[in-house]
Amino acid sequence: MKTPQMTGSALFEPFALEPLKFRNRIVFSPFQENMANRDGTVSQQQMDYYTAYAREGAGAVIIESAYVSTLGRAHYNQLGISQERHAEGLHQLVRAVQAEGALVGLRLAHAGARTTEAICGGQPLGPSIINFGKDFDVSREFDDGDAEEIILFFVHAAERAEEVGADFVEINGAQQFLLDQCLSTRYNTRYDAYGGSIQQRMHLAVEIVKAIKSRIAPRIPISYLFSIHDKLEDGFTEEDLKGLLRALTQAKVEWLHPLSIHVMNKFFETDETLMEWVHRFSKKPLILEGNIKSPQILKEAMALNKAQLFALDKALFSRPNWYTFLQKKVAPQ
Repeated sequence: MKTPQMTGSALFEPFALEPLKFRNRIVFSPFQENMANRDGTVSQQQMDYYTAYAREGAGAVIIESAYVSTLGRAHYNQLGISQERHAEGLHQLVRAVQAEGALVGLRLAHAGARTTEAICGGQPLGPSIINFGKDFDVSREFDDGDAEEIILFFVHAAERAEEVGADFVEINGAQQFLLDQCLSTRYNTRYDAYGGSIQQRMHLAVEIVKAIKSRIAPRIPISYLFSIHDKLEDGFTEEDLKGLLRALTQAKVEWLHPLSIHVMNKFFETDETLMEWVHRFSKKPLILEGNIKSPQILKEAMALNKAQLFALDKALFSRPNWYTFLQKKVAPQ
């Protein structure tokens, strides 16, 4: 039976993705980051920033990438979730956003090679020896012991996210951070358990998800953020995407969050968008993101009937009374 086309009004109606209930399908995904205090604790600027979007109507708010270990810190003012001293401010932030009616996701990240010794306190770790340029230090290749520590850092961060009351966690496998570096054949040139085939390049991410789920499942869902557009020129194929999604599905992530330059861009020299390709290989719920900056683009994306949640572009969120504007344009009475 063909699934009925999603109507504009569905964007604003409550719906459930077990075990959570959303007041609507609108997601605020952070487009401004690194606003924390120098020690990684939550700043007043962050409190005001996130609560404002929740108050204005977002159904879910994803809090910017928080470093899971000091060695995985990317910026001086990056949010932290690596130590107990980070917990109090995170708890206050989560509760403030939830009080405005939105669900809260905490994004967990490790910078990998995309940092400096001055920022992270040691030589950066990467899947291989990487130099991102003059603003970064050359990384060393992580070994099995490093991988075990990284997995534990993510587990402890996820436990801390649960302790502060987050509704879900999101693993950052994009933005050229560590797990994205592992996925990329440009940056991951090793041939062992962590490099080579798509299964091996996803190995660290899969072990992180499995380890988190062994400690906190089923109490808190896991979303996985990933991007492939910057890997296409390096030969990333539809079979690679299939392998990536198979790995995440077998690891039992609850939601997938594919990033695209534009949600309606076509992939692999076909007429299908990334969300259609992702839906072909996995039936996991999707958070759709990629330059959704107008009601028309949003309606086109919804009409494809492949995503459950929609992360809007800053152009829409920056409009005065954006929620009312969307109601008039997307679901006119």
